[in-house]
Amino acid sequence: MSLALITDGAANSASALYHEALSRIWLIAKSVFIHPEMLWVIIPVAMSMLLISYYFGKYKKEELGWNTAFGNSVVMLFACFDLFRYLHNQGLLGWNNYTMLVSVVLLEGFTLTLLDFLHAMPKSFAFALSSGMTVNTILIFLAIIVYGKIPLDYITAIAVAFMAFIIVLLLRIMQFFELSSENDGKEE
Repeated sequence: MSLALITDGAANSASALYHEALSRIWLIAKSVFIHPEMLWVIIPVAMSMLLISYYFGKYKKEELGWNTAFGNSVVMLFACFDLFRYLHNQGLLGWNNYTMLVSVVLLEGFTLTLLDFLHAMPKSFAFALSSGMTVNTILIFLAIIVYGKIPLDYITAIAVAFMAFIIVLLLRIMQFFELSSENDGKEE
């Protein structure tokens, strides 16, 4: 096999992957409009993520506390229970990819809740896993995947990772340009 054929095959595979990922990104984005019932989950989570990002952009020296990390983990539990309710109402609660995905995130939520409650992880690690940005990003995409019945495969993983990166990047840019508070980090 010649190098030209290998290079050509790799370019075609990369091009196909790119087009499949773009198609899946479009499917994820439009599913919010096709299944507006998911907005009852997504809007509060997205508002929370935006407002928390705004808060930490204004008070740049302030850091997440154990109580906030614990609260974010509890939110993950509530959102998962609501997704189980949705799966049950749709007749989809059973041995399938969506139930398993929600179960994994629920298990993550229980684990984080327990570990945050007990302060059982290093603070920096716990706060990264239980930050509003991390938890809310997971929940937004989990709701979209479940409500939109998005196929669970590596293309969805690539699409979600790319979209999550863009959302986090935009929130970080917002925080960067936000004016700090005069009493940033000072007790009143």
